[in-house]
Amino acid sequence: MLNFVDRKFNSEKISKYRLSIQISLDGFLFCIFDTNNFCLAAKIFSLEKTGIDDLFVTEPLLTKRFSSVKCIVVNQKSTLVPNDCFDKNKSAEYLKFVCNINDEKIFSHRIKKTGAYCLFAIDKDIYETVKKYQPQTEFYSQNIPLIYSALRSTGKNMFIFFDSETVDIVVNNNEKLLLQNSYKTESTGDAIYFAVAVKKILDIELDNVYLSGKTGKHEAEEFSSFFEKTELELYKDLIFITGIENALLLTLLDKLNQCA
Repeated sequence: MLNFVDRKFNSEKISKYRLSIQISLDGFLFCIFDTNNFCLAAKIFSLEKTGIDDLFVTEPLLTKRFSSVKCIVVNQKSTLVPNDCFDKNKSAEYLKFVCNINDEKIFSHRIKKTGAYCLFAIDKDIYETVKKYQPQTEFYSQNIPLIYSALRSTGKNMFIFFDSETVDIVVNNNEKLLLQNSYKTESTGDAIYFAVAVKKILDIELDNVYLSGKTGKHEAEEFSSFFEKTELELYKDLIFITGIENALLLTLLDKLNQCA
């Protein structure tokens, strides 16, 4: 469990700070950023023995009022819909083409440079719990900050985000999005298989492959056997304090603040 507080953190300035949260099947993490996107505090929890509601009750920082609150909910329930085809009233219908939708809250986020909307669904219990303690929260799918990161990069790149049972892959050619998809995985080998398949389908020579999320040096070494230029996309502000694995987990929260 990570519990980091920077010496610059000032509890009297909470209202000027930004809170970023990431929730997945087995984990909950949050970062508090200042106006310069510098991480002042971060904490990681396991959800194996506790619920999200309990975390908000027992962690005092999570109930404070911030200048903004953004929350990533990691799952595979998302898709991109071109602007010309998008109808907000048909959001659930679009999503049902690619995943099972039950009693979930559906969101849309326009990504201007792609000419498309990202539609995604979030479990209603998660949505209502977060909103109860942080009413101003804006919600995101994990692929949104990944796409923004790719579109800001130069060259032909693949961005890969690992979670417990999921790998997200985004490929760009400078400011053009070539592919975004999520895949169910059980091992690094599965992730490599999908990454190689994507490269073959797109028929592209990649400049770089960036890894983040629940991964580390071992996975990077395995990937480098298939992709020469493989890098761990670390959240460098925290690497010396929290170690590589936690810095990789916090990467998406760093990118989240850059989403329009």
